[in-house]
Amino acid sequence: MKYLSVDLEACNSFVKGSVFSVGMVLADENFNIIFKKNYWINPLCRFALKLRKPIDFKIKKEDLADKPVFAEVRDELAGYLEDPDTIVMAHSANNDMFMFNEACKRARVKPFKMRFICTQMIYSAVYDVENGIGLDKVAVQLGRSQFTHHQADDDAEMALYLLKHCMEKLGVDYPEMIKRLGITPGRVQGGAFTSMRCEELVRLRNRRKQRAFALQKNWQREIKKKETNVMHLDPRQFDLLKCGIKTVEVRLLDEKRKKIRVGDSIYFVRNSQRLQVLKTEVISIHTYASFDEVYSAFDATALGFRGATMMEYLETLYSIYSDEEEYECGVVAFQVKVTQD
Repeated sequence: MKYLSVDLEACNSFVKGSVFSVGMVLADENFNIIFKKNYWINPLCRFALKLRKPIDFKIKKEDLADKPVFAEVRDELAGYLEDPDTIVMAHSANNDMFMFNEACKRARVKPFKMRFICTQMIYSAVYDVENGIGLDKVAVQLGRSQFTHHQADDDAEMALYLLKHCMEKLGVDYPEMIKRLGITPGRVQGGAFTSMRCEELVRLRNRRKQRAFALQKNWQREIKKKETNVMHLDPRQFDLLKCGIKTVEVRLLDEKRKKIRVGDSIYFVRNSQRLQVLKTEVISIHTYASFDEVYSAFDATALGFRGATMMEYLETLYSIYSDEEEYECGVVAFQVKVTQD
């Protein structure tokens, strides 16, 4: 048995299958690396990535002009991917398998036929986390300093180390891990793919849903009590706070909010037809004379206005409050964290 870890990088968000790099790391059953290789591919299109956080691939289209096109490396890749004695893996495997299929369609070559596992899902099941982990954080967790994120062969190598780490965490070998986590490998065939299934991950997610439902019911009862600090948010701001992206809420400093102290709870209600409540704990309180002072004091992302200029931020707040209220009352910024009780 061997392990083959793969990672793909695409250069154009608008062109499906615009793969320009395929990283492969092959290891024996004891995770000794046999080879590590990066296949550079001429994508026959420009680099056009529409991402909130741009990726620096440290390569340009001109550097790929003399590289083979995908059709020219397809058979070599298949020799590794379709080996029945090899366990194929990828981190967030669905993305890579989708790109493999689209690259084959775009190049008009025979699609791959293989089974695969997803190290992202395995990590989520082993550590009981909702959204997995990025490979850059894996490198930190495993103490791997020689690592370049979004370099396909380095990403593939890190996914391989992550699988090894998860097996060691469970204290099992590969067959035992498959059995314990209830894994059914994903499948690529005929230009389509079926995702990996993990019964343990399904069980953990169902448990989290049940706990979240119970918490929501408790919070909805608690906001009906007297002296409860309740604030309303528009759906976007509420969702950002729920995800932990937004951490600072800005309000006028009126008499009610002057009474709030560090350690108190604030319940945020989502302005929508269906009642949703989020309970938070105040971890710091800051007062200012104006909204623009708040914008200068905090990261715009923490305020829920990532990418917004100060004028756009102020326009939003002045649609809620008047400048007369702002200068009469002052402004308070509550830094909060979501509670789990």
